[in-house]
Amino acid sequence: MIKLPRPSASLFRGEADRGGVSAGGHKFDAARRAYLDSDERRSYLDPDRILRAFRLTRGMRVADIGTGTGFFAIPAARIVGPAGKVYAVDLVPEMLEELQAKLAREPVPNLEALRSTEDRIPLADASTDFAFLACVLHELDGPGTLLECRRILTRTGRLGIVDWKKEDMEFGPPKAHRLDEEEARSMLRDAGFHPTTTFEAGRYHDGIEARIRRA
Repeated sequence: MIKLPRPSASLFRGEADRGGVSAGGHKFDAARRAYLDSDERRSYLDPDRILRAFRLTRGMRVADIGTGTGFFAIPAARIVGPAGKVYAVDLVPEMLEELQAKLAREPVPNLEALRSTEDRIPLADASTDFAFLACVLHELDGPGTLLECRRILTRTGRLGIVDWKKEDMEFGPPKAHRLDEEEARSMLRDAGFHPTTTFEAGRYHDGIEARIRRA
């Protein structure tokens, strides 16, 4: 059995030492963004395997919401190919600057970086086939991002969620900030989605797929 390394607790703004409980919306510290592309992270969160589990295929239009430095967006662009498109969306300028620097060194023609807010994704209605949030759901301040995902998805589009398991760990966001499966499903239902599938996305993460709920 391969023993996976434990991510550093210091990556989450002192969360491991925090005694109080946040009211929600706890964000990853952009100053530590180099960790997002680290080999350590890849050892327990495999972007290609996860994207394949969500059945990404050539020609799809994908929005990676909370893309960070493109950890998922760049492999997604490879999967959907030149006939597809990936929108790498984030609200933190430093994250997008890091991604743009990577793209300047190694261009990815079918990937476009976009700045958002939590309540506005700069994409047209029904313009994407798949919206993806990795380690983002537990950070949201309200329903705005999920409602925007619903708006930009086509009628047959899908939403993919990957987030931390709600378990005691010595690293990552504190357990009080995480969502168990029912809490995550409830958030999705409240935003007009119907959760359809769950799976283990990694040793420390779960995945959920959802579709737009029709009246």
